[in-house]
Amino acid sequence: MLSDREFEDWCRRLCLPETTKELVQKIRNSEPVRKVGGGAKNVCGSYPSRKMGKTIQFESHKVELPALVEYENDEDVLEYYDQPIRLSLSFHSLSGRCVVTSHTPDFWVMRRNSAGFEEWKASERLKTLAQKQPTRYQQSEEGRWHAPPAETKVQAMGLYYYL
Repeated sequence: MLSDREFEDWCRRLCLPETTKELVQKIRNSEPVRKVGGGAKNVCGSYPSRKMGKTIQFESHKVELPALVEYENDEDVLEYYDQPIRLSLSFHSLSGRCVVTSHTPDFWVMRRNSAGFEEWKASERLKTLAQKQPTRYQQSEEGRWHAPPAETKVQAMGLYYYL
């Protein structure tokens, strides 16, 4: 984990606005906003992170757990946190009605030259979600998945949102 000075230098290097810096500090100093829960097909657990010096929750042993192993071994990843914050997202439903919902991204990830929220879902699940909520989940022609409402929400803060 970064020292206070390293964190200040990192924020300065990324030119993060003061409000974003405060949000990042809140994430770094808070417990996850929710406990993960298992569904019929999910196997939840806690990953003992040496990098973070604590356990990190995961909600899927086939999708999120491999992400944690990747973060743990990726030298570009400086810090990562589970269930970091609730975002309020708005988008239009299939009927055209405006929907406002609360969303908790799986992880907050601080990389050497970027930072943002990462949501991990199986591609089959994303295809189903895209059919039900096509303005919330979209696949580009190159095959990359996007969540435009979430991306728009965090880009103004100088952050990314990866799906």
